[in-house]
Amino acid sequence: MKLVVVGGGPAGYVAAIRARQLGIDVTLIEAEHLGGECTNYACIPSKALLHAAAVYKAAASAPWLSGQLSFKWEEAAQWRDKVVERLRRGIEFLLKSAGVEVIRGVAKPGPSKSVEVEGRRVEYDYLLLATGSEPVDLRELPRGGRVLGTREVLRLEKAPTSVAIIGGGAAGVETASLFSMIGVEVYLVEVVDRLLPGLDADLSRQVEKALAGRGVKVFTSSRVVGVRDTGGGLELRLSTPGGERRAEVEVAVVAAGRRPRLGPFAALGLQVDERGAVKTDSSMRTGLPWVYAAGDLTGPPYFAHKAYAQAKVAVENIAGLKSAYEPRAVPAVVFSEPEVVSVGFTEEEAAGRGYKAKSVRIPLTAVGRAVATGSSEGLAKLVYDAESRVILGVHLVGSGVSELAGEAAALVEFYATVDDLALVVHPHPTLSELFVELAEAALGRPTHVAKL
Repeated sequence: MKLVVVGGGPAGYVAAIRARQLGIDVTLIEAEHLGGECTNYACIPSKALLHAAAVYKAAASAPWLSGQLSFKWEEAAQWRDKVVERLRRGIEFLLKSAGVEVIRGVAKPGPSKSVEVEGRRVEYDYLLLATGSEPVDLRELPRGGRVLGTREVLRLEKAPTSVAIIGGGAAGVETASLFSMIGVEVYLVEVVDRLLPGLDADLSRQVEKALAGRGVKVFTSSRVVGVRDTGGGLELRLSTPGGERRAEVEVAVVAAGRRPRLGPFAALGLQVDERGAVKTDSSMRTGLPWVYAAGDLTGPPYFAHKAYAQAKVAVENIAGLKSAYEPRAVPAVVFSEPEVVSVGFTEEEAAGRGYKAKSVRIPLTAVGRAVATGSSEGLAKLVYDAESRVILGVHLVGSGVSELAGEAAALVEFYATVDDLALVVHPHPTLSELFVELAEAALGRPTHVAKL
């Protein structure tokens, strides 16, 4: 059996490795760098820079350290590049070790069951498309010059003195966190009435409060209505609930989201939805029985961990196994400062689906680790069904909470109840104790939170 995988990002390279584990002959075609957008331009470089900025912020605010500190963007960028290169080479090594043939170049459909790349025709029995996504452009603020995308802003040779970020979703909030932690003047503009739309409103408020505390000028229910290049920067005109405002900045960043990228393979005539995402069934099979799709190409959420899971499901079905992509819980994590985790339903979403939903919330100060590390701002919220006490959602905001996303997903995925959770012994002192405190609060017997 011969499989061709188009795209070497999270979906593509994971699919290729899993296919070889199942004894399938695999050719992987990648037009740029192995690892795709996530490893090379988004998830990894942004987290490397965010880590560098967080270290600087912590050191600069620590009263037991003395001396003047300055953030050296050039050195942080070198660290970013080393991290990216290490992971990129790691992916290359894994593919080589698994026996995956890798071809560099832009693929396009060939006659019958084949693809063409760099003048070569590669035949297949099955085709897995993992071509990813591309940024959404704004008509009123086209990228170019001083108007950057989220990829370009991470590649700047030096940090700007001021920046306007258009889009208050995950990418925009992470970018605002990065620059605000190193002292850059930041404007953050979001068209809807709050940051991180779609996530729990309490989390959004906490993030907005933290950003504002670091001097970020947040404009919600606002949009850019005009832009002028001043020679040394940009002047943006903003339509806000308080009237028209002006922002003078060195650069602007468009973080307005992403959309699926099918490219030349649109010629296959696959069914797509209104966003351009390829439609698949739970096996990740498209309308053509020999063509599968995984990752960003299948639509939101645009998460690497979703791509990993879909890729494995697709290949296992190609191999004749029974596998389905039907998760209850796909964690959403925003690596801002503070970090955000959202798994499962909010209370409003759960009620809308017929549950007798209840929620409890506690401050991060309920656990000693948060206080000891000086990161006690934030909260944890548990959503559960009042009758069965099954956990329906977990929502967290605070420094370091991203590491709790996996346990939160397991609780929702496997129908854990608050009674189950209360019995699990968690290590002290750790942030994971928040789960026990939430369960006890839901049962009316909190230990480290005063009962109201």
